[in-house]
Amino acid sequence: FPEPFDFRFHSFPGIGASITLLESAALAALMKSVQAKRVFEFGTYKGVSTTQMAMNLSPDGLIYTLDLPEGGGDRVALQISKKSEREIAIETGKGSLIPKDLLRQIIFLKEDSARFDPKPLEGTMDLVFVDGAHSSDYVRNDTEKGWRMLREGGVIAWHDCVPSHPEVVKHLRSWIPQPILVHGTTLAFSKK
Repeated sequence: FPEPFDFRFHSFPGIGASITLLESAALAALMKSVQAKRVFEFGTYKGVSTTQMAMNLSPDGLIYTLDLPEGGGDRVALQISKKSEREIAIETGKGSLIPKDLLRQIIFLKEDSARFDPKPLEGTMDLVFVDGAHSSDYVRNDTEKGWRMLREGGVIAWHDCVPSHPEVVKHLRSWIPQPILVHGTTLAFSKK
């Protein structure tokens, strides 16, 4: 980075299945590196990562965050192999932790990512964050759609690039350009 930059974060103690504060800082740095004004997130869940990105977005920026509709997690289009992820998919309260003052910069999309049409957003995103279901089919689907939405020079980042999510790791090992793992985190990224 040519000059120092500030980033903000919001603490969510005791919330599982989420990004860490170090991962929040890494996402903020990635956002700064591409001067992100338009961000797309696969997997809102409770809204922790959405909050961290919104807090580091320019005042005129916008985040699109996609997750299953409330009560729709039992009707997914692609296979979700892990029981714990199937349970998360049917949980209610998607985006419920996002502070109200950030909502003006967030567009919630309630749809299965396998059914989501990225065409209207192709080539418009500065950063795409993939953190939905971790099955091979969903990681492939979300990555390919995210890449299409990314502008030239934009960044795509993935969460949970660790051995406990082998299908994420396997998919990313075959992805070109080869993702870079952020040391000390479970984040990886590639630049378009």
